Amino acid sequence: MSTRPPKSHYPSSSSTDSDSSSSPSSSDTDLSIRTSMDVQPVASVEVLRCLRCHRHVETTSTDDPASTGMIRVGFNLYYCQKCAIAVGYK
Repeated sequence: MSTRPPKSHYPSSSSTDSDSSSSPSSSDTDLSIRTSMDVQPVASVEVLRCLRCHRHVETTSTDDPASTGMIRVGFNLYYCQKCAIAVGYK
């Protein structure tokens, strides 16, 4: 079972110029690790649902909606090709 290290407090930002020329502090290292963990995934799964017949298709965010048979009519609003023709959108 692992234990957490004790909380440590870092010096305030009112340090002198001689301190900034030294090697990177542990707070700088912690910041680089923290930002690397905040990276978002490249693609995500989306469900496209027809406004009229509620047919749905699962795609990734990098796919083109037209290749799945869905036609985009607005932000997160889609018609399947059959319903788009029926309502006169296509």
